Amino acid sequence: MNNRPGRGPGPRQPWSWRMRVAAVITVMAAAALLTAACGGSPPSRSSPPSSTGTGGALSAYISQLLAFARCERAHGIPNFPDPDGSGHFNKHELRQLGVSDARLRATGIACQNLLPAGQAPLTAQQQQDYLRAAACMRSHGIARFPDPSFSGGGVHFPIPSGIDPSSPQFYQARHICQRLIPAGLPYSASSEGS
Repeated sequence: MNNRPGRGPGPRQPWSWRMRVAAVITVMAAAALLTAACGGSPPSRSSPPSSTGTGGALSAYISQLLAFARCERAHGIPNFPDPDGSGHFNKHELRQLGVSDARLRATGIACQNLLPAGQAPLTAQQQQDYLRAAACMRSHGIARFPDPSFSGGGVHFPIPSGIDPSSPQFYQARHICQRLIPAGLPYSASSEGS
């Protein structure tokens, strides 16, 4: 006999394809929030986080996350935090919600349509960090190393065919310069396990 709430004796009704997909998305979203969240002090719930100088994409992303957080609170998780100014949730606060996984899944299903697609767009400061890392590569002997391109909220380093990324000189320059990119971002020292 199954003692879980909402389940009585008898055959279990199969979940529809949409319900299974929604449940998987919700669990993945909750896991992503927990693993991708940044530390820091939580912003006030009375005023949205500041995104001054970060562009419209980040502001729109944060607005969607604020709507998601409000929805979570409205659906039974009163202490669900707001995102910070970079579009991340405080990892410590998310671990301290004090609700069951079942409650988290249920509210996640109710609010999943409010989650923005993809990761938070890069802030202006993060873009400057990438530009400094590219300049560092040039100053460490990779003279034709290009500046990164920023599109879709992400970063791309289009390496010209004349640059050998497996050469010792490139490896040494990358080892030095990738430390200028904040931990957790693509191409940072921490994202490559160094």
